[in-house]
Amino acid sequence: MRNALVIVLLISLLLTAAAGFSQQTKVTSDTDKVAAFEKQGVLVDIQHFFAAAKTSPSPEGVVAADIASGRALVTDDGIYAFLETPVNADILKSVTVGTVVTVTGKLLRKGQLISIEKITLLSNAPAIDITKYSKDAGTAVILTGRNMCQCGLSVDPLPKTCKLGHLHHLQTPDGKIYHYLQTKNAQPLFQGVNSHFKTLEVKARLLPGQYLLVESFEDK
Repeated sequence: MRNALVIVLLISLLLTAAAGFSQQTKVTSDTDKVAAFEKQGVLVDIQHFFAAAKTSPSPEGVVAADIASGRALVTDDGIYAFLETPVNADILKSVTVGTVVTVTGKLLRKGQLISIEKITLLSNAPAIDITKYSKDAGTAVILTGRNMCQCGLSVDPLPKTCKLGHLHHLQTPDGKIYHYLQTKNAQPLFQGVNSHFKTLEVKARLLPGQYLLVESFEDK
């Protein structure tokens, strides 16, 4: 009887420890994915920001150009994209390109993607050198991943929606999210033409903020 009681107690302790470990693992995982965000920076038109993309042919026909994907925040320590959500788009509509601001919200680390809670205009603007990013020549890369619109992107626990259009991003197996500069070479990718949810190998120049200047791509 005593042995049976001891076994029951041991099982109970093991189950409690496992539950605690599971909960701790989840908290750590969420912390790794999303962080509180508050930084000062300059809002830029990211599709025309990088010097490396100036000579790339422009896309043809109608281009998806919602304001969230067209803007980015340049800070002293990097470039941050915005989730393509109606809330982000509505907030960004009221802010002119070139304005120095403080952006408060949540950051999806693996995509350098911001979900905005508030933008504050700064009257005393800090000096931010954006040219060190705009003149960056980028790094040649070959990435393999899935071409995903926001309906399929792994951005939890942040909101996701395709209400602003099915703009696509490349998500690699490690969870990182890369953003296409809207050039002619990349047009089938960001619009998802014959590439929607497909696994692709993309040859590109990787620019700050996880932006891709696409050279070529193929199905995998």
